[in-house]
Amino acid sequence: MRILFIADALWPDHTSGISKSISNEISGIANLGNSIVVVTRSLRHDAPFFERLPNCTLYRYASPPIGSRLYRSYPVFSLGLLPRLLSRLNMVTPFDVVYVHNPFQAVGLQMSNVRSPYVFAYHASACSEVRLDAERGKYGSATMAVGVALSTMRKLESRALSRANAIIVHSRFMRKDLLSNYGPDLDSKVNVLPLCVDVDRYHPALDMAVTRRILGIPIDRPTILTVRRLVARTGIENLLSAVALVRQQIPNVLLLVAGSGYLRQQLSDYISGRGLDGNVILLGHVPELDLPLYYQSADVFILPTVAYEGFGLSTIEALASGTPVLATRVGATPELLEPLGADFLLPGQGAEHMAAGILRWLGRKGEVSVREKCRAYCVDHFAVDTVCSALNGLLHEIAAT
Repeated sequence: MRILFIADALWPDHTSGISKSISNEISGIANLGNSIVVVTRSLRHDAPFFERLPNCTLYRYASPPIGSRLYRSYPVFSLGLLPRLLSRLNMVTPFDVVYVHNPFQAVGLQMSNVRSPYVFAYHASACSEVRLDAERGKYGSATMAVGVALSTMRKLESRALSRANAIIVHSRFMRKDLLSNYGPDLDSKVNVLPLCVDVDRYHPALDMAVTRRILGIPIDRPTILTVRRLVARTGIENLLSAVALVRQQIPNVLLLVAGSGYLRQQLSDYISGRGLDGNVILLGHVPELDLPLYYQSADVFILPTVAYEGFGLSTIEALASGTPVLATRVGATPELLEPLGADFLLPGQGAEHMAAGILRWLGRKGEVSVREKCRAYCVDHFAVDTVCSALNGLLHEIAAT
């Protein structure tokens, strides 16, 4: 079957939970005997228009590169340039089904000559995420303009959903969010399918001491890891406050924060102001080659989200690495972790609750059975082969409509 994937960004062009998971899906679906064409926007001036990769053929249409003054205008390019590219590709060999991951690109698809049925992946409401970021100052002087644009964004997202032949959400929480935002009439089209993780790439360390030496992490320090964008909803501020409390009982505790975002300077100032420079390291963007080592080196992984957690790829990356996850009860996280037990979820989002949970898990850091349990659960439910088998079935079903 000839399948067209349309994605806003793809790993390794862009590192995010969604872009990495889409890459995993492309690999998994291709391995099931399908022919894959991927269309995404260009994120760099020097990115090639066309690439033939081992598991797909990739096309990039022009779009303002990351860091440019016009970058946030990329939806205009998706609506203006994407339809022409899709029409050209469709004239060569029509697609059996389309799998699209972005509302602007879904509308761009509708503006092309492609008449194949399409599946829309509702990762989260673009409007809700933009609104949360605007409230925390991400857009600066452009905040008012962003507020005006939200109405148009909502209309486009609604159009993308209403015309889809099927909709994928990655959790029951996101299903509820979708129906709350866009109405119960869509329910018959919704399918719940989790994100997937490469369990061969993310796996437990043979020797944690070795991985720590590679990364320069002291072998004897109790180490906490979080992998988060430094944005409003991810709750890093609460985690820093919790570490300040944990330090009172474990003075050499170490928190590693992997990720970048517009709150970095604010968080850095907070760390210095609380005297946490010796206990917290803001790693910034961690290269993908190094990320599995950080998961392997952590005694516990923390997910401190305060709002709108649609799934959390970092959660299953940690579990695949055999690292226990301690998380707030926000969004989809309880769905992921409740099968493992109540100890994996915090009773509240505050620093006191988080500190108590961290202390409890650091006291259990030598329990090999816990790491084995985390790994086995992830392999059974979130491995690429498992998830892509279900996704392949849905795509074939929609292609036949």
